[in-house]
Amino acid sequence: MKRTPAILVTALLALSLAFPVSAALFTDFDGYKSFNAGGNPVYNAEDPADYWVGAWDSGELIAESGIAIEEGKGFEGSKGLALWEDGTSNQGLYLFVTAANAIPSDYTGAVYLRVWMDLTDVGFRKANFGVSDSGNNLYSTDEENANAAEWPFYYCPEGATAWETYLHGGDGCFGDGQDSDVAGFKGWFAFPVSDFVIRSNANWDALEANTPAPMNDVKCVYLFWDYSDYLTGGDKFYLDNIEFVTDYTVFEVPEAVEEVIETAPAAEATADAPVETVPAAQTADTLSLALMGTIAALAFGIIKKRR
Repeated sequence: MKRTPAILVTALLALSLAFPVSAALFTDFDGYKSFNAGGNPVYNAEDPADYWVGAWDSGELIAESGIAIEEGKGFEGSKGLALWEDGTSNQGLYLFVTAANAIPSDYTGAVYLRVWMDLTDVGFRKANFGVSDSGNNLYSTDEENANAAEWPFYYCPEGATAWETYLHGGDGCFGDGQDSDVAGFKGWFAFPVSDFVIRSNANWDALEANTPAPMNDVKCVYLFWDYSDYLTGGDKFYLDNIEFVTDYTVFEVPEAVEEVIETAPAAEATADAPVETVPAAQTADTLSLALMGTIAALAFGIIKKRR
C-alpha cells in the first residue's frame, strides 16, 4: 500500500488534536489491569497507587472501609466501582493518576465533572466531589464559602433525557443533611469544576482562599461521603464513567483520526525541477484549509462514539 506523505499525516493529526474536546474520560474501571491500594500523598506525603480510601480529613485508614471493582455493576452492565462501609464514619476516596494506570491529568477546558452513580440501596447524609493537583493540594465543594448553598449540581435518571437541578447545601455537600436527598438515585450526576476550591487543611502551596482547581493538573478525583443517618452500614453504592466535560448534557466526543488511509503519492519531482519556496505562515494557512476539506471528503478517520 502506498504511503501518504509524512507532512500530510502529521498535519492531519495536529489538526484533529486542535479541535475542542467536549468529553475526556478519567476512568470507567474497565481498563485497570489491577486495582491497587497505595499511600495518601495529600495528607501523608506517601506514594500513591490506584486508590486510597479512609478518613476524609486525614491520612488515617478506616478498618470498615470497603472498595472493589465489580463486574456488571457499572453503566450498562460494565464494570463499576463498589464502595461500602461496615460503620458510619465519614469516608474519603481518592482515585489517583499514576504511570501504571496511564490516566490523563490534563483536562484543560473542562467545565463539569460528570459521574454515573447507582445509589439504589444508599442514601447520603453528606457527600461531595473534588480533585487534587501535583502539589497534593485538595480542592472540593466542601469548604467554607458564602455562595456554597447556591452551588448547583445536576442529575439525569438512567434512561431519561431531562436533567434536574439541585443545590449543594451551606456545607458545600449534597445529601439529606443538606436538603438535597439523593437516596435511591441511579444515573448521571454533573458538578461544575469551578466550585472545586482549595481546602484549607490541605493547602500545601498556601494558595488564596477559594482558589479553583487547576484542570490542567488533575492528579486524583476525590469523593467525600457518609451514609444517611437512617443507615447502619454495609450497603453498597457504585461509581462509573468518571469524566470531565464541557457540556454535561452531551454524550458524544468529536471525530478523531484513528487510522490514516493512505493515498497515492504526488508525482515525484525530477532532478531538474525547480524548488519553490513558500512562506511558512502561508503554507500553514493553506494546508489547514486543504486538510479540513480533505478530512470532510475522504475517509481519513473512524468516528468513535462513547455510546
